[in-house]
Amino acid sequence: MMYLAAFGCAVPEKAAEGPGETVRAASDARRSLDEARRLIALGKYELSLRVSEGVLAGPAGPSHGDEALFTMGLIFAHPGNQNRDYQRSVGFFKRLNREYPYSPLKEQARTWTEVLEENMKLKRASAEAREENTRLKQIIEQSKKVDIEIEEKKREEKR
Repeated sequence: MMYLAAFGCAVPEKAAEGPGETVRAASDARRSLDEARRLIALGKYELSLRVSEGVLAGPAGPSHGDEALFTMGLIFAHPGNQNRDYQRSVGFFKRLNREYPYSPLKEQARTWTEVLEENMKLKRASAEAREENTRLKQIIEQSKKVDIEIEEKKREEKR
């Protein structure tokens, strides 16, 4: 480390810690991530998110950040989460792919991203189809009224 500092290289704060501190931080991060997954299973999404954010911002963030981001992505994609937000979920998965290109979770995150983006696209198409359906129903109702008026006028002319 002194060698790196002597040549003007930046020495990360974590490097200043001893190897025991790094191992302990990694162990704490592992336990926290396990807890975050357990909290998801219990439906405590906000708490799980806070635990995951703590791992990401903590000293083991660089080594466990991919798992934290993946967990955060799952939280916002979970069907039981009332605050489900696919856009935020996709943001976490994309961030994982961008910041951790060699993560073993990369392919899962990419798959989730594609599935969620396709889902959002289909929801938009469905909403557009419902709007069009409503518009067409209004046109049909107006046409029926016009038909009734025409029939009434024909009857009046025959009298």
